[in-house]
Amino acid sequence: MRRRKNNMWLFAFTDLAFLLLISLSLIPSAPEDISLRFAEMNLPVVPDSRNLQPVREQQEVWELQIFAIGPQHSVPFQLVRSGEKEGMALDEGNLIPALERLRERQSRPVLLPEKTSLSQDFLFAAAAMAKVWSAADSRTIVKPVDTGATE
Repeated sequence: MRRRKNNMWLFAFTDLAFLLLISLSLIPSAPEDISLRFAEMNLPVVPDSRNLQPVREQQEVWELQIFAIGPQHSVPFQLVRSGEKEGMALDEGNLIPALERLRERQSRPVLLPEKTSLSQDFLFAAAAMAKVWSAADSRTIVKPVDTGATE
């Protein structure tokens, strides 16, 4: 009986791909004195088209940091542009106006509570952001859950 060798190349290619996968998975564990060189790949150029537009310009990224009030922080909130160390220290009274100014600039901050911050400050900040960025007709739905616990 004769074996057909028409699909032998498929198995050889699969073996080669598997060996390549194994060798590439060992790269991070190579000793530091061994340098690895990879081949270069040329990517095709996208042709010019009037339908193509640049993907949005880089947008400002802001952080609304929440701290515990103490010797380092006299107010619980700080609005900081990402990458900068200092920002605007805010209390509950001027947090919403500051967020509204950010909304005018089409920028929404990320909430970053510190580990020791109070949950009531975090909830106030979340509510303030919801108030500034929510639609006027939005609603909150609360469903009480009966846990079966009796007093």
